[in-house]
Amino acid sequence: MNHTLLDKNIYRKFTRLYIIALTIVAFLSILGQVLVQIMIHNQSNDSWIINYAGRQRFQSQAIAKITLILADRGNQVDTAFYRAELQKWIRSWSKYHYALKSGKLTDLQVSVKNSQEIQRMFLDIDPDFEAVRRSARNIQHELLYPGPASKARIDSDITFLLTHERLFLQKMEMIVAQYGEEAKAKVDHLRSIELTLLIITLVVLLLEALFVFRPAVYKLRQTILALIDAEYHTREMNEELKSLNQSLEETREELVAATQLKYTREIEEQRMRTAYVIQGQEEERKRLARDLHDDLGQMLTALKLGIENLDGGAEWTPKGRKRLDDIKQLIAQTISEVRMVSFNLMPSVLNDFGIVSALRLLTSQVDASSSQTQVLFQSNIVEERFSKEIEISLYRIAQEALNNAMKYAEADSIKVELLLKRKMLYLNIVDDGKGFNYSEFQQKTPKDRAYHGLIHMKERARLINGDLTISSTIDEGTQIHVIVPLPTTKK
Repeated sequence: MNHTLLDKNIYRKFTRLYIIALTIVAFLSILGQVLVQIMIHNQSNDSWIINYAGRQRFQSQAIAKITLILADRGNQVDTAFYRAELQKWIRSWSKYHYALKSGKLTDLQVSVKNSQEIQRMFLDIDPDFEAVRRSARNIQHELLYPGPASKARIDSDITFLLTHERLFLQKMEMIVAQYGEEAKAKVDHLRSIELTLLIITLVVLLLEALFVFRPAVYKLRQTILALIDAEYHTREMNEELKSLNQSLEETREELVAATQLKYTREIEEQRMRTAYVIQGQEEERKRLARDLHDDLGQMLTALKLGIENLDGGAEWTPKGRKRLDDIKQLIAQTISEVRMVSFNLMPSVLNDFGIVSALRLLTSQVDASSSQTQVLFQSNIVEERFSKEIEISLYRIAQEALNNAMKYAEADSIKVELLLKRKMLYLNIVDDGKGFNYSEFQQKTPKDRAYHGLIHMKERARLINGDLTISSTIDEGTQIHVIVPLPTTKK
């Protein structure tokens, strides 16, 4: 009892440490992903800001070009068109300037916080901006309402505009460069944070290896050594039993003529031992099926619910969404596989409703699992129940036969029949597959999986006083018939 309690405490300790380590690693991974997403968002905003700043240079040059075209009186141009263009460029240029200065690009719903250096540079460029805008508007006004001194004022404004437009271009170039430097600094800062998170993650993994996996491996090694020692002692006992059995066999051979009754009794005892072994196997299968369904199945279901809650509580990138969907699909497939394994080990319907319902469910599941083979089930039994040994044995025989047919026969159809006639129970499994040479098959090595399957089927039939026959023809299919006498039945 103390040993069991100690094992439980060790298990809980390792589980707790493992969960803590995984939680830390998951937190660091999520934190890194969040930082990357924030940086990507900021980089997108910075790119728009730099793009706007670059447009300012182009727009100031366009304003200067249009004013020169309008001021050149010898050039025959569409004055109204260029005045409208000048007005449009001045309005756009001013809008971009104030948006960049405030850090809010309202038309794109982009907002950034300008650094103190950027703010200082905008204060420095403001006089040139105002000078260019004022000169352009003065020229526009003189052209719209010309007077005696208009030409002189236009020439003066053009000179003033070109002077400050050149200064504006130089300073705007410096602002664009400053935006680029600050964006690069943000990337470098994120890179240092990610490197720090990577180092912390590696340290956590190292500590996990030292304080979780290493002790667990040591404990596992001790367990394996204990199992090896137990196997050694078991082998010694088996050798002793083998020697004893050999002595008994020699004695039996000497007395076989006079002890036929004893020989028959020994055969019956052997049969009972085999029955006990098979009964033990069925009990173990039942326990494993229950453990898979109750413990592992519930844990997987809880994990699935946790993933679905995580899905609804956060915004995911397309890549993250795909990974989350893949994980959810994998968990669903795992739950389905666990249920299938649990069913194959010991279907609850066999105990609850009997052999007919169990075979009907088995054949329907096998039929659903294959699109190339049709599996049919027929029975004339309605409510009759039989002994537990008969129902389990017939179910296992049908299960093994169906597995072999699906795996090797390449059949188009498989028919399973369970019939009750005159106190006799008939189980027939017939397929139209490729068949095999049964005589040659009986010569196969006992290591062959299919060979063992047929031997187990025959043994199960014999243990319930039944008779199992197999007939097969190449390219015509295989037939398996089981006949079981029924001394008693259970309602």
